Amino acid sequence: MSSSEQPRTPSPAPAQETAGVNADGNSGTHVSSAVEELAHVQADPAFFDDHLKACPKDVVEAIENRSDVRRWVAEIIKVKTKEAHLYQPVASLLTTISQTVFEHLQNAEDKDRLHLPKRPIVFLDHHSHVPTHFPVGRVDDKPDIIGVLDRARGYKIAHDGTYEGVPYHCIETIVEAKAIYGNGQAQATRYAFNIQQARPDRPGFYCLSVKPGEFQVVYSSPVGIEASDDKPWDDYASLCAYIYSLYDPPEGHVLYDRTLVPQEPAGVPLGKPTWTIETRDGVYSGAVIIFLGNPWGRRTTIFRLTKEKRTIIIKESYIDCGRRYEEAELLRRIHQDGCLPGVVRYITAEDVTNGDDVILLKRKDGTLTRKKRRIVLADVGQDLTLAESVNDLLMAIYDTLEVHRTVAHKRNILHRDMSLFNILMYPASAPCTQWFAEDAPPLIDDVLQGELRPIEKRMARCLIIDFDNAASLVGAKADTIPEELRCRTGTPAYIARAVASGALYATEGNLRWMEKMPELSGETKELYTKLYGEDRYNKYLDSDDTIHGGGIPREKIRETEIRALEMPFYHRWEYDAESIFWTMYAALLRVVPKASPKESEESRKALDSNWKIFHEHTIPGGYPTVDSRDPFIALPPFALCASFLPAMRHVGLFIKDLARHVYPSYALMTPPPPHEDHLHEAMQRLILQYLVDHRDDPIPLVPGKLRPVSCGDNPVINRGAYGTTHQEQDTRGEKRQRGPTDGVHAVRRLTRSSASQHADPAVLGPNFDIGVWMMQHIGRMEDQG
Repeated sequence: MSSSEQPRTPSPAPAQETAGVNADGNSGTHVSSAVEELAHVQADPAFFDDHLKACPKDVVEAIENRSDVRRWVAEIIKVKTKEAHLYQPVASLLTTISQTVFEHLQNAEDKDRLHLPKRPIVFLDHHSHVPTHFPVGRVDDKPDIIGVLDRARGYKIAHDGTYEGVPYHCIETIVEAKAIYGNGQAQATRYAFNIQQARPDRPGFYCLSVKPGEFQVVYSSPVGIEASDDKPWDDYASLCAYIYSLYDPPEGHVLYDRTLVPQEPAGVPLGKPTWTIETRDGVYSGAVIIFLGNPWGRRTTIFRLTKEKRTIIIKESYIDCGRRYEEAELLRRIHQDGCLPGVVRYITAEDVTNGDDVILLKRKDGTLTRKKRRIVLADVGQDLTLAESVNDLLMAIYDTLEVHRTVAHKRNILHRDMSLFNILMYPASAPCTQWFAEDAPPLIDDVLQGELRPIEKRMARCLIIDFDNAASLVGAKADTIPEELRCRTGTPAYIARAVASGALYATEGNLRWMEKMPELSGETKELYTKLYGEDRYNKYLDSDDTIHGGGIPREKIRETEIRALEMPFYHRWEYDAESIFWTMYAALLRVVPKASPKESEESRKALDSNWKIFHEHTIPGGYPTVDSRDPFIALPPFALCASFLPAMRHVGLFIKDLARHVYPSYALMTPPPPHEDHLHEAMQRLILQYLVDHRDDPIPLVPGKLRPVSCGDNPVINRGAYGTTHQEQDTRGEKRQRGPTDGVHAVRRLTRSSASQHADPAVLGPNFDIGVWMMQHIGRMEDQG
């Protein structure tokens, strides 16, 4: 995710779109309170001209002259302190206006409008109840009044006279009422956030904030939030413009994606829907939402469905049209010379259209345009927390480093968002039956077995996914660094410290270069050189006066700090290696070894302390800061080991060995290390040494079970995780039971179907059978460029 994706003023900055939280989610209160901080937006005096379409004057006059309309307005104005007194007259007033506008549009000659529904929108008092069937997790919002399409069978009325049980997929707009206290606009905007997550068919969304003396209209979309100034209740033209725009919005305000249709279960009115998705390759029915992104940013939504006994995953996002590279293009480049193991492949990618028109959303000042994209990929894997042993997890990390450096070296592409959500293990790849990449590197299984497998059998232990934030390295030289490499992007918990700060990271601690490139010996060196050769091994060896091949500055620390201020920041290879380190560290902190006793108070407190650093780490805006994770990796060995359960204490020592190489700021060496993958090499050597030393002690784990933490697991912007949860079936048909300490942690159990035997293995084109499917994770914002 990017450090920031700033909507124009007066729109609030969207939250950092962090990669997917668990499928059970945090409490609705936690989610809502965080979003509400983002929901305050300044009024735009030009809102009614820019974001609403005027209702015809004769319709406005007809509405204004109705006695019942004037009576309801009078009742609204005279409300003093009781908010509940607003609900009925506001709902009745808006319903009457809506029915009048709908009738006018139905009778109009040009009634064939994209947004015009078959039935009018009516407004219901729903303030006592939470809407039903939020797709992922739990949301406790209770919008005061909801606008829904009128239904022949109607909605359920509760004992108190309000309506209840209205599902999210039926909500077309909401109204938040405040008599005296509170910010109705912020609360209405927060509700819009949740509704747009639940309604992937709603690119744009209007809502209303009302008080006895005035009302305010809000428009929410992936390019930001806009709000009108306050209007008095006798401004019928403005009030009618809000209603009219629900049916016929102004140009550029797309309220519906007509390629997505919610379908209620047969015989279950208002039941939890599945989605029918129309693509250029066909129509897919029965899709369920398994991941929800930030609706004020890229707004990624992931669907899962089954077709012909095959699982299909469809991902859609609103991407910045100003981006230089698009994910499918980069994946095509990666696999254009044959299937490269360890990197996901794409089947099809397309712009989403309403008819012939691509769904585009723009800021009125032209600073941002987003278009809706769908992509289906061919390979899948499982979450690192599903590792069956520590050794399995480390083998996946080793291959991640090897594949990552190969993609950078051979394909000139840098991922820039390595995280717990974009590194999968136990990959299940669609067959590659025509050709494979001849430059595919030896992988961990080849090294440990001491024999290079045939290229068609050289499968990686990892699967790197989500190249949304990747950048091309073509033309990237010291004096011509591409702009995209100068942008900060990454997932906050795992982002490299220099990228988080947006500067050459210089603290007194990481300006001490002490750890030379690890040297291997005995069996480990023999295995390494047999597969990679002596030349690669010797290429990275240090001399007496180098560290990772770089020179130690012969200047005072203060002079180095001054030099750091003058050096330009750009995203270096070693920063992705650092993110891989944080990812591995986070996974190892949470997994549960089978041999461990019950959590001790000592280890629980240490875990809570360390996890809190991950959980609360942010990407600061505006100016560099000292990274909160610095002392985390600077912990003495005994303190670091204390955060692991007893069966994994020596894993803590291994983490400490890695941390000694991750900690320094190599870019400030004079000269810096000559090989950009030097940190990859150091980490891989240490991992290989550990695997050889512990070949007979893999530390079996309980797949998917996580150690509980008290500070919470998840960022609050995204909801969901790919695949199934503990309580769902895994790919072997086994039932995963939720343990007593699992809390609400979700895990990704990712499965696959086989590809067509006639598929192009490198780029499975747009006409390829969709039976080949993908799983990919996303969850961050795109970088500002």
